[in-house]
Amino acid sequence: MTENNQLKIRQICLFFIAFVPVTKLFSMPSIVSRVSGQDIWISALLNIFIDLVTVVILTITCTKTNMTFYQLLEKNFGKTLSKIILFLYVIYFLLKSFLPISEQKTYVEVTLYETVPNILYFTPFLVVAFYLCIKKIRVLGRCADIMWIFTVIGYVLLFSLSISNADLTAVYPIGKNGATKILQGSYAGLNWYGDVVYLAFFIGKFKVERGKNYKIPLSYLLSCFMTLVFVVVFYCVFTSIAYKQRFALTETSKYTSVINSIGRFDYVGIILLLTTSIISLALPLYFATDILAHIFKSQNRWVFALIVVLLIFLALRIFGEYFRSVERFIISYGGIIFLIFGNVLPCLTIFMNKGEKSESLSL
Repeated sequence: MTENNQLKIRQICLFFIAFVPVTKLFSMPSIVSRVSGQDIWISALLNIFIDLVTVVILTITCTKTNMTFYQLLEKNFGKTLSKIILFLYVIYFLLKSFLPISEQKTYVEVTLYETVPNILYFTPFLVVAFYLCIKKIRVLGRCADIMWIFTVIGYVLLFSLSISNADLTAVYPIGKNGATKILQGSYAGLNWYGDVVYLAFFIGKFKVERGKNYKIPLSYLLSCFMTLVFVVVFYCVFTSIAYKQRFALTETSKYTSVINSIGRFDYVGIILLLTTSIISLALPLYFATDILAHIFKSQNRWVFALIVVLLIFLALRIFGEYFRSVERFIISYGGIIFLIFGNVLPCLTIFMNKGEKSESLSL
């Protein structure tokens, strides 16, 4: 299988549906609602708009070039500068992965175990992440083919259990907290957005098909819609105390009257989403590994996979007890990094393919 034919458009569409919404269902709603309150959905909408513009531009780039993202960087910036940019992307992906992995580690230890939390409970994730990182990119497409079902079923199940407790009037009056708070909330949530950057690394890795490329932005829009609806329901369930609900995924559904009769049936949906989130959380580590293997022109991906996974393990161990401080630091100062590497640089790819294209294909 050639490099530019490892994935199919169908798999990329399912990739966004399966893996993009999941990481946004844990602590992100709580963190953003702490800043923008009932206007949390507007903050989310701003981030969605930025991502949607980025994915449209990247889709256009995919139709205009046969090169990969690595080749585009090298052609436009030269070998040395392109390697520096890629190395910065490694740092970006490690930084992007820290909060989502940390929050889910805490969720698993505190919510699903009654004994004293232990990092060994989360070790299986690191093993799976390492195994994923040593595989070729087509494995992501195969995972998407299967796991989108888990995401959709889990999401629908939790939504159906939560909507009955939601007071949809809680979001009124719209814009009550003002533009400043809304923008600050949007900035605070940037760590959990910018997933469109993965599409940049898919450039040149799938066969462009005439008249079908519009499906990529549409699939991303669907995943964003799932996130937006969840955020609205979450706030409408808890209103003014939403910021105190650390793990939105569990909290929104556990108070439904059905659970009082049949038990924690919502755990079925939660486990389905947790299963999908294993891949979602490992994606930044996968692309960090892929970049390092490219920079050093090595076929031994396992070496770089081991380095990346060990770095995350050490970060969890060293900064675990200082998680709140690290979280505040990343939310306060990391937003500009996430915006530049997750959106701005990927958008610039549309200008990088000058003088190169074998055929013109429409979206």
